Parts: sequence; structure tokens; C-alpha cells
Amino acid sequence: MRILAARYLLPVSQPAIRDGALLIDGSRIRAVGPRAALKKGHPGLKWQDLGEAILLPGLVNVHTHLELGALREQVPSGPSFVEWVLSLVERKQNLSWEMYTKAVEEGIAELVRTGTTCVGDVTSTGVSFPGLKKSGLRGVVYREVIGLDDSRAEGIAEMPFAHLTAMQEEARRGPLEVGISPHAPYSVSPRLFLLCRQLQQRLGLKATVHTAESGAEIEYLRSGAGEIRTRLLPATGWGDVLPPILGTTPVGYLHGLGLLDSKCLLVHAVHLTGEDLELLAQNGATVAHCPRSNAYLGVGRAPLKALRDLKVPVGLGTDSLASSESLSLWDEIRFANQAHSGLLSPAEWITMATSGGAQALGLDRETGTLEPGKRADLVALSLDEPGADPNEYLLHEAGPEKVLLTLVDGKPVYERQGL
Repeated sequence: MRILAARYLLPVSQPAIRDGALLIDGSRIRAVGPRAALKKGHPGLKWQDLGEAILLPGLVNVHTHLELGALREQVPSGPSFVEWVLSLVERKQNLSWEMYTKAVEEGIAELVRTGTTCVGDVTSTGVSFPGLKKSGLRGVVYREVIGLDDSRAEGIAEMPFAHLTAMQEEARRGPLEVGISPHAPYSVSPRLFLLCRQLQQRLGLKATVHTAESGAEIEYLRSGAGEIRTRLLPATGWGDVLPPILGTTPVGYLHGLGLLDSKCLLVHAVHLTGEDLELLAQNGATVAHCPRSNAYLGVGRAPLKALRDLKVPVGLGTDSLASSESLSLWDEIRFANQAHSGLLSPAEWITMATSGGAQALGLDRETGTLEPGKRADLVALSLDEPGADPNEYLLHEAGPEKVLLTLVDGKPVYERQGL
């Protein structure tokens, strides 16, 4: 057992503790409180006093595509969402396994040096799973599934489904979980969605779906027309496939298929009707809010206030480096704060980036707050303004240059040299 202490401890589950400390026993937190009380109650234990620093739960990045870091600065924002997707599909054809692997390694390094301890990653290749397993990070790796031809659904599903089973067996021995990601309502057929749902239920998997991201998606689900129908599907070999059930919203479509529940994370969720919002709240689905990616692609701004009013769990995600400048959740928090000016306090943004993300991924029993029984997943940042409000300081000043230490299960996954 050992004790970590700092000028401020932010449990998130309770107000900040000045001159706080926490007791770590193996991979778990056993006690949290003022350093004087912990020191008195546990004499003789090893201490590490970080001094002018802030200790808080590790950040939770609920949505990434680490492998797409190979396309960093290669996929420009275009005049439309469909233009961007077409460019992405074209450029992915030139990527090798080695390029994907390097991108994952570099992405993980960026995550840990910015204080992220938990991630929800979507992979179309499976390459991120071994990299994340080796890193020691917590999270959910979602295997992506794409296919629009109902008549070929079983064949399309065969390879990713076999891969999922193997990944799940590997994940039993570490902090990673495995999930499934039927990509989006415009890229997965009804039959394939149902096959994914059946596998999810059989294996006890979590699921994530890109949903209501763009106006083009809304138009396609409503009328079967628009750029997805006329440009995207023909360019990706699905031009002769009939649209799915029409006259509904993406959320309504997923609800009709039985996919909405507490294990379903909807990514982006920009274009939501009042009925959509009610469906999310009633079914317990969660949302990954990716404001920088949404702005880059020009798809709009998610109705964060309405989601919070209905108590829909929302976490923050950076999305991929093909649509975002960094994997730093601090950058995401600051952008979100500007985009939703005045909506949340600094403490509420920090909560969304920690316990909110853990709840969105269904991992809040293990991580997201610093309290007895939780995993010792935490980050320590230097405090250059000792008199500052810690939440205010983190919102405006936190970044990789401030990170001193990142722990997962009590083990360092990043440590500044000389600490």
C-alpha cells in the first residue's frame, strides 16, 4: 500500500480536498481524504507527495479511431460530410498494417501523456486491440461492422464476428472490454444490424453506433435521397442497394431494431428531435459528444443542454485524427466550453470528462471518480498557480506539459522524467 498526496485532490464524487491524499492498495483506492488524516491513520506507509499539483480521476475519451491517426492532416474538411467520407475511404486504401500499427502506438502515447486512462476505440481492422492491451489502458475496443446488402449479411459478418470472439477471450485477462460497432444507419443493413444485436446479446458486448451525425444522414433515412444515396453508396460499391425503412430518424430506426439500451453508445447525436431525445432517455442509451469533429465536418452542434436536462449520460470524445487536431481531452473540454458558452461550470466539464465518460462507456463502477473501492485510475497535473480554483485552472490551463503522472490500476502508464 502507498499514499499519494497533492495540494488538491479532486475526487469528482465530492468537492475538492485541499492538501488531499489517497491510499492505493494494489489496483484499488482504499481511502481518500485530507493528507493529515491519512498520514495519522496509516503510519509507516510509503508516501509520494507531489506538492503543488492536482490529483483527479484519469480522463475518459469515449470515442476514438486510433488507427486513423495514419491519416492525420491528410483528410481535409470538405464542402460536405459526404465529401469528407469519400476522401477518407479513398485514402484508407493506401494504408498498410504497419501504418495502422504505428498510428495506434502514437495515439496511445498521446492519450497517456495528456492524462487519459480510459478510452472507447472503434477499429475496422482490429489493430488497436493488441496495442491498447499492451499499454495497460482501460477501455472498450469496438470492432466495426459495415455492410448494406441484406442478402450478404451473414457473409459480411463472418470475419468481424470471429475476430470479436477471439478479442473477448483475450480481454478476460485485463482492463479492456470488447464491443461491437455497427457503423451507422446509412452503412449497415437491417439484417446486419440484427445479427450484430444477436451477437452482442449472446456475448454480453457493449455497442456503439455513429448516429444522427449529419444532415445527409437525416435526409437518407427520411426519404432515401441526397448525397448518401447519389454519391457515397455508388462510390463504395453499394449503389444498387435499396434504402432501409424510410420516414424515420436514425434514432427511431435504431429503436425499431431494438438496439437502444444502456449498453448502446450513440456517437455524435447532433440532429435529434424531441422524440429522439425521449427515446434515448427512456431506453438508457448514452452519447459520445465530439464537438471538435462536429465543427470540423460542419455537421452542427449536439443539443447538449437537452440531453443533460433529460439526464442522458454524455461523455466527451476526440474522434479520430482525421477530423480532430489532437487526442487531448483537455483540448476537447476547452472547445466544448466555448461552443456551449455558459452552459456548464468548470467543475461540470471536468465531471463530464471523467465520471461522465465512465458512465457513457458503462464503466462507472470501476473508474471515473476517486473513492474507496474504485480502480486507481488517476492523473496528476502540476499547479503553477497555487491560489487558483483547481477546476478553473484545469479548464483553462491543463495540457500535456502539465501532466506529471498517469496511473491505471495503480500502475504508471506515463511518468514525467525526473518526477
